[in-house]
Amino acid sequence: MEDETKDTSNQGSDKGPSTEKSDSAKPETPSSLEQAAKPDVPAEPQKAAPGAADAGASKPTPPPAAAAERPAPPKAAPAAGHKPAPPAKKGPVITVDITGDALIDRIRERFGEAITEAVATLGQQIIRVKKDSLIELCNFLHDDEEALFDMCTDVTAVHWPERAGEEFEVVILLYSVPKNRRLRVKASLADGEACPSVTPIWAGANWTEREVYDMFGIVFEGHPDLRRILLPSDWPGHPLRKEYPIEYRDNEWTDKHLDYREIEYDTSLIDVKYAERR
Repeated sequence: MEDETKDTSNQGSDKGPSTEKSDSAKPETPSSLEQAAKPDVPAEPQKAAPGAADAGASKPTPPPAAAAERPAPPKAAPAAGHKPAPPAKKGPVITVDITGDALIDRIRERFGEAITEAVATLGQQIIRVKKDSLIELCNFLHDDEEALFDMCTDVTAVHWPERAGEEFEVVILLYSVPKNRRLRVKASLADGEACPSVTPIWAGANWTEREVYDMFGIVFEGHPDLRRILLPSDWPGHPLRKEYPIEYRDNEWTDKHLDYREIEYDTSLIDVKYAERR
């Protein structure tokens, strides 16, 4: 009997105490500790099922528009009579000083202050010289072995009424056949001031200087036959001057020299002729 009692107590002690120990001594997991330490956070709203909108579920209210999406306030109107300045136009540089050219350097060295400008415009070389040195420069350009400008292709002029004391500009266009080179020579004149003729150097300047005299009224000293070439000898004024009233002068000359009369004719036939042409 005592042996059976001991065995029973041993069996009970094996099952009972081991079960209680496992329940009470079980360590808490880290996840359970974090959940206990965190404050209560409201649960996120559940997303509606795909068919909730069809079932009559209410749609969530959209958030307010961002500040950047709101229209900007209107700008204040400019003051009366004030015009904003137009933007500056930036165009290509077409006129540059001539540098590194052997012939132009020789001309500058020889004539010094008489050469007031030496530039290139769109590849065309231009030399501006004082009127007193014009003939000397033209002789040099004609005779110098490095220049040999043996042809005067044209003589023309430009009227600048706003330039006091330099209202006119004589332009001589030269070409060198041996060197295949072009050059423009310019000289400024005051209104009424005479210009020396280059006809003794280039005979072809005879008619072109007469055209300048006819259109601008510039007198060329030393010209062999300076008279009008395009207009009648008694034509009043010079049409290419900026202040010239060409319409009234034209009527004035025609009224004086042309014997014309108006002819009455039947204008009803004009429409018939145009209809036939169509």
